[in-house]
Amino acid sequence: MISHTGKLSLALLLAMASAYPQAAFAMSNKMRAWLEDMVPQERMLQLCNMEAMGKLDADRLVDYTFSSPKIGEQKVKAAGAAYRRHGHWYKVSYSCDTSKDQMKVLKLTYKKGDEIPRDKWTQFNLFN
Repeated sequence: MISHTGKLSLALLLAMASAYPQAAFAMSNKMRAWLEDMVPQERMLQLCNMEAMGKLDADRLVDYTFSSPKIGEQKVKAAGAAYRRHGHWYKVSYSCDTSKDQMKVLKLTYKKGDEIPRDKWTQFNLFN
């Protein structure tokens, strides 16, 4: 399971990168160093979450909203995830294959789901 601190750190780095796009190259070096300091399973999960966010044009992704992700040696399956885009939350499931060092996504497939009604956000610990 990923630590709350790790998730908070990732959220802060992603927010900074989107707020200051001109610093994207510098942030990528910091992001890489940050990922390299993680244990392999956490690194792989964070890497796959970032890749999924990019593909979905999302500003947030929670990989454990409806069920915990399954993490293997080089694969993550997040069947119960949710992502936020333009102030709305949606269900999503994804499967992600990584390199042996868990520093590169080799393949990501996802399936978008229905929008999550605003009155359910608190129940699933989602926020605006």
